[in-house]
Amino acid sequence: MNRLHRVTFGPGAFLLGAGITVALFGIPLGATGYVFGTAAALLLGMPLALATGILMRGVRDQLLHVVAIAGAGLVTGLLTLLFMAGGGWYTMWGLVLWAGMCAGAGRLAVVRLVTTHDGAEPFRGVIPGGGPAPDGRMEP
Repeated sequence: MNRLHRVTFGPGAFLLGAGITVALFGIPLGATGYVFGTAAALLLGMPLALATGILMRGVRDQLLHVVAIAGAGLVTGLLTLLFMAGGGWYTMWGLVLWAGMCAGAGRLAVVRLVTTHDGAEPFRGVIPGGGPAPDGRMEP
């Protein structure tokens, strides 16, 4: 049985959110921030955000989506700094927090571009007492 997708988003919302995230990340850091921010976003941040978004499709609350994407931004920032700075990443912990805040802000900016669905039942084809429908099928 599949969960009903309560939130759907298209490539336009995803790419706009990623663009806003990179734009915000580079503001205090200048050209270097844009170069490294774009590279980190393309290689690690966007795949993590996409995976997080796919896993969160069953959750309707947009605030939870923003928090989850901010968490993906924190992971992206941390892994990028571990790769770039090695053992001295903790001296730049503010960049990790900034990456998470920018990712959350990027997702917050596209809240109105995603579609939320209010399904009456989370599963179709299942009778209320449990088990398959009378003809034996369970439809997703």
